[in-house]
Amino acid sequence: MSIPHDTQHPLPPPPPTAPENPPMEAALPTAAPPPVVIPERVKLSPRRRRWQNRLLFAFAVVVLLAGFGLLGGSYFYDSIREPGQLSLVNSTEVFAVDGTTQLALLGAQHRRSVPLEKIPEQAQKALIAGEDKRFYEHDGVDLAGIARAAWNNITGGETQGGSTITQQYARVAAGDLEISYARKLREAVMARKLENNYTKEQILSFYLNTVYFGRGAHGVGAAVEAYFGIPADQIDKLTAAQAAVLGAVLKQPEGKNGFDPAVNLGNAKGRWGYVLDNMVEMKWLSPQERSSMQYPEFKPIDAGAGGAWGHNDRATGHIIKYIEDELEARGIRQALREQGLGDWKNAGLRITTTIDPRAQAALEAQLDRAKQGSPMSEQRDNIIGAGVAIDPSNGRVIAYYGGSNRGTDTDWASDAEPHPPASSFKPYTLAAALQEGISTQSLWDATEMKKGVNGAEFDIANAGREIDSLPCGTRCKLETLTVQSFNVAFFKVAKAIGSEKVVTMAHNAGVRTMWSDNPQKAYHLEEGIPGGRTVFDYHVGFGQYPISVLDHASGMATLANHGVHHEPHFVVKVERKNRQTGQWEPMPAGDEKAEGRPTIDAKVADEVTWVLKKIPEEQDHTLQNGRQVASKSGTWENGKHLGTHAHAWYVGYTEQIASVVWVGSKDHNETPIKDPKGRDIFGSGLPGTMWEAFMNQAHADMQLEVRKMTDGMAGKLGDPNKGEFKISSPPPSRATPSSPKPDPTPNSPTPRPKPTITTPPPNPSRTPDR
Repeated sequence: MSIPHDTQHPLPPPPPTAPENPPMEAALPTAAPPPVVIPERVKLSPRRRRWQNRLLFAFAVVVLLAGFGLLGGSYFYDSIREPGQLSLVNSTEVFAVDGTTQLALLGAQHRRSVPLEKIPEQAQKALIAGEDKRFYEHDGVDLAGIARAAWNNITGGETQGGSTITQQYARVAAGDLEISYARKLREAVMARKLENNYTKEQILSFYLNTVYFGRGAHGVGAAVEAYFGIPADQIDKLTAAQAAVLGAVLKQPEGKNGFDPAVNLGNAKGRWGYVLDNMVEMKWLSPQERSSMQYPEFKPIDAGAGGAWGHNDRATGHIIKYIEDELEARGIRQALREQGLGDWKNAGLRITTTIDPRAQAALEAQLDRAKQGSPMSEQRDNIIGAGVAIDPSNGRVIAYYGGSNRGTDTDWASDAEPHPPASSFKPYTLAAALQEGISTQSLWDATEMKKGVNGAEFDIANAGREIDSLPCGTRCKLETLTVQSFNVAFFKVAKAIGSEKVVTMAHNAGVRTMWSDNPQKAYHLEEGIPGGRTVFDYHVGFGQYPISVLDHASGMATLANHGVHHEPHFVVKVERKNRQTGQWEPMPAGDEKAEGRPTIDAKVADEVTWVLKKIPEEQDHTLQNGRQVASKSGTWENGKHLGTHAHAWYVGYTEQIASVVWVGSKDHNETPIKDPKGRDIFGSGLPGTMWEAFMNQAHADMQLEVRKMTDGMAGKLGDPNKGEFKISSPPPSRATPSSPKPDPTPNSPTPRPKPTITTPPPNPSRTPDR
């Protein structure tokens, strides 16, 4: 794979006028930028140029022979690195899907390369007037400066600068920052080679894109942001007065005696005046323009803006690891390595993600404990919440909250922290039943099971619900038992069709990994579905086995999209800058692949939606403006503190957004989840309230139209006689394909089922969730 235009090298190859120079890498620009109007450069005759080179080299030899021969002269002249061999670290920028909301700036250094021609001509002059006002007149070497540095080292005097801009860049290219006569010689020889092989405009571009301006800003593109808040892509707005501030800073960017106006305004203004006076002297600025200039406004120092940000200081920091994984999968990281660019965070990429700022803000408004007035801000210290929202039509993750505002903290929405989904998993069990021809109108007995009674292997309860509360008694429709969330019926369904078929359906929906319990072990379902009951027993029917919040949201998105699955993803496109044009150009391998594939029969998915649409009204979580929505709640008991809760979920979808909210305890169930008044948290409680508020705000802020959701076949799909009891019904309609038989995996110990909830809900008037 090739990387277009921009590479790690800050230098283009020499122009054709210097054929003696070996060619640089092919990926570098081949043409010099359009020259700016500059004073006539003094041209040396070939004879005089040869004389000056010989004099410079002779001077170096004399100094070396004087007792300071650290390196041979031949090394200086023949072995020093060419500019094209220098690798630059450029910041990678991460943006939301709108392309303007920046989510992160990554990399070891804050650097934004900009083309010289994008910088206004007068601003260019202001940037160099303080450091090297005769830049356009000399040939890159100040012999007096070299002699001065050598003499001061010999006599023990103060070390001095005095380097030209060409020499300063040579110093960066050589990686040598020590002020010494040896460094001066090294700079001088390399500066001469630079001047021989590159134009003044090229050298100035090299310098301005590498020099350090303080505030963590490497290069002028980063500096205009750090000092004036001007985006690097808008550097054409830089004024001469502002550029003079940066030109003044270069003498000493940091320290109390430096020239950063936020640190020492007196020093900064004095040096700023010196820069402008030099511009007048060189006729780059008229006296009238000089007298009318006012010192420009500048930004205060932002301690967090000098380097990487967005990973450990905001909620979207958790998505960085997903971006990295996607870049690896798409071959971007390998291509960067092959080009010698190293880590993607330092490769100067512009990455547009799927995150929608409106949806993200809506999710954070509910789950971010740090936001005043959020529901989470009122909860006990042990309570943690996570959530994910996906666009069902393409798999884009439009909002993601992992539980905190630091990307290196525990991500409670990822597969690093799976949670038992409880009854929120039942839609997959229902879909698996429908796929096997079992109708939602089939009849089941949801009476609590006692081990040893009527052949029962386990005690299975209904999470505090009594069968007497159902008007249908011991013969209820599967539709009703889904809405009322009776565990026993779903245990029986899983037993009737086989637990592996339930797991297969969950995988088809989007659950990539499921964990066994006791001991907990991850099973990556794309590698095969464990057969039999040795890994996942019939308890899978009511959500005993942990999954991640992200996977659960992906599963809901597939149901919302009528059985067509799109892989959840975070990267829309990846671009690199063409340094010649300054334009961002796409890396084709970085483009999202949003093709979906049908993984669940559309009739099955739509029939599940028809049932789940009945739940929001039962639990008082309908959406505004009559917007139809399908949902399911889930609550899992705390095995360490029986009778209390450990996990609470609310999941659901419209045609446009599928979302999941989970609430648990950050100490991994050591402390039960209770509200501020000490009441147990149920899925239809705090998670449901936050889910509902998020869905209302996200749909409104994103201006999504109100759509009617499918009614499926309204109970006519499947055979109503395939339940526990036979009933008379017309010939059933069937789903077309049947779930394939999964490949079994090696046996593992039979897990011990978790105890089910027996505590009654805090509000009997609401339909409790499990």
